[in-house]
Amino acid sequence: MANRFGFVREIQRAVSVSEIKEAYYGTVGDVVPADGIGIYRFAADGVPADASSNLSEDFMASYEAEGRHDDPVLDAVVENVLPADSTHVVHTRRWHDSAARAVLLGENLGHSLEAPIIVAGEVAGTLNFARGVDVNNFSLEDLTAARFASEHLSLALERAHRFEAVGDRADLLGGALNHLSQMVVVADVEGERVFSSRKFETRYPPTVVALVDCVLVDFAESGKHAQTVNVRDDVSGQRIIVKCSLAQSHDAIVGVVFECADDDDSSLPSWDVLSPREQEIARYVSQGMTTREIAEKAFVSQNTVKQHIKRIFAKTDVHSRAELVQFIWASQGRG
Repeated sequence: MANRFGFVREIQRAVSVSEIKEAYYGTVGDVVPADGIGIYRFAADGVPADASSNLSEDFMASYEAEGRHDDPVLDAVVENVLPADSTHVVHTRRWHDSAARAVLLGENLGHSLEAPIIVAGEVAGTLNFARGVDVNNFSLEDLTAARFASEHLSLALERAHRFEAVGDRADLLGGALNHLSQMVVVADVEGERVFSSRKFETRYPPTVVALVDCVLVDFAESGKHAQTVNVRDDVSGQRIIVKCSLAQSHDAIVGVVFECADDDDSSLPSWDVLSPREQEIARYVSQGMTTREIAEKAFVSQNTVKQHIKRIFAKTDVHSRAELVQFIWASQGRG
């Protein structure tokens, strides 16, 4: 039992597929004693996409060329989705006449045991064990131990595949966020920053970055769904707006960072996300003007004003004129 505990501990510690394989080779011999140990992972068509073992490269090449297509132990594993061995599950005559046994004999091995790797309900590969010709064959206890090992390794591989998929999605999302004109930060529900766009990372000194981290933590602890704050870094003198929102899934916090105008400047903040015309329209909105009044002031049609306001809402992530006014006031330290 202690041997099994060590195997499970090392397998569960591993994160990537390569780490899982390393843990497997380092500990599975304590669970299923064997002279030859291997692991196969199948592609969608059942052909091995990744195969390795502690045996020679010549053996691996011979098994792939001659043995795998006539391996009754492998056939039994795939058909029954259970561990199988060359003594208790496969008929003795069938095993002795197989090409797989002939290949094993080339390495002075004579007994085979395999167990399925199950990922997403499908046989995704096998754990492979072999013992020498002059060694005792595999027992029923070995079959049980192999099933134990395969179940835990299967769970670890499923976890690794999810981890890799999440990593791929995160890379894709990060690439998209890096192309936005806004400076974006993402934190977990406790406020710990897990992503920041390249523009944010390169624009501000460490003191401003630390200030944003504090804003994220404060927002996480506030329990609010949205909040806009105006903060100043005492070291650099930089003043910024951080607009925080709780994701719809409630599992992340998204923050958008804007630069503010100086304290003695009554104009809008110099947001890179707004064009000069959009800043002009936003300023008129903050003064309480109607759409008609803004159109007359800016010498454009009312429909053009509405389109500008729509774009301003999208770029600043607000949903009403009142929220836009509050956002503008916050940027000027008037909130």
